[in-house]
Amino acid sequence: MSLSQAARDRIVNDFIPRYPSKRAALMPSLWLAQEEAGWLGPEVFEEVGELLDLHPTDVASVASFYVMFHRRKIGDRLIEVCENPSCFLNGSDQTYARICDRLGLEAGHGGHGMQTTPDGKFSVRPTECLAACDYAPVVQVDLRFYGPVHEADVDAFLA
Repeated sequence: MSLSQAARDRIVNDFIPRYPSKRAALMPSLWLAQEEAGWLGPEVFEEVGELLDLHPTDVASVASFYVMFHRRKIGDRLIEVCENPSCFLNGSDQTYARICDRLGLEAGHGGHGMQTTPDGKFSVRPTECLAACDYAPVVQVDLRFYGPVHEADVDAFLA
């Protein structure tokens, strides 16, 4: 996986001039790379680092800090279930378990990362606060928020 020429041009011509330093263009560059490939791997860290005059490990460390950057291939659709107190107290654990059950995945992985269905259609993971506590429990599907979401609502996300 490597960046397209269009992505490289956008980083150089749009992102870098917009910021006071090349380093400041890192986050939008990572977003762009992830939009293209669906995930970020070592090749991307090297290419983005080269464009921004950063060492690939610096790029990788930023990507690993933020949960919205995927450092391995994910499913076609990403389902994230908030597991922070407001959501948990309103049943997010049951919602997560129902999603996993419907997809044939183990619900016992809470807090231990992402699971992807064997057919590659869905990835599911518990996640940190999605900043929508007033809609608890909250589920994010492909960067779109839903809430409150309970066990009975799960089938709508899997269609």
